[in-house]
Amino acid sequence: MNGPFLLAQAAVNVDPNAIGVSVTSLIGSLGAAGAAVAVTYYFLGFLRNEGEKQDRIFSEFRDYHAESQKKFQDQLDRLADRQEQFQRGVQDQVSRMSEAQNTLLRDCILAMKAMEKTLDNSTASVHGVEKSIGALQVSMNGIDVMIRRMFEVGVDSKKTSPPPMSREISP
Repeated sequence: MNGPFLLAQAAVNVDPNAIGVSVTSLIGSLGAAGAAVAVTYYFLGFLRNEGEKQDRIFSEFRDYHAESQKKFQDQLDRLADRQEQFQRGVQDQVSRMSEAQNTLLRDCILAMKAMEKTLDNSTASVHGVEKSIGALQVSMNGIDVMIRRMFEVGVDSKKTSPPPMSREISP
């Protein structure tokens, strides 16, 4: 078995372009058992080479995948930072708007209270003027009554008293 193993190893290392004995004629001279060992050994070498190629491809894929995942995570982190900054900006703007609205409402409430006081004072003034007008009407009615009485008394006294004498004025 040692001989076929050496022969199979020699068959793997033989360059088909080299001058001399070809791999096919070498395997044919070994017989069926030797040829099976040589083909099996050659096939195992092929599988080992393919396994190494596959390992390299998997390694490259893992590296590519890891790099891709890292880039994706970096993009995701940047987007999260941008979204957080935007959210803070919006929250700051909403806070400023709320503060401005609260200030405006406070000022409006003060103005409305001042207007309410002015309205109350105006209402009191109007009531005072109405009372004054009522008192003036009562006074005018009283004066009217007095004047009517004076006329009545004056008319009655003219009827009972002799006509006034006229005086002569000498020059």
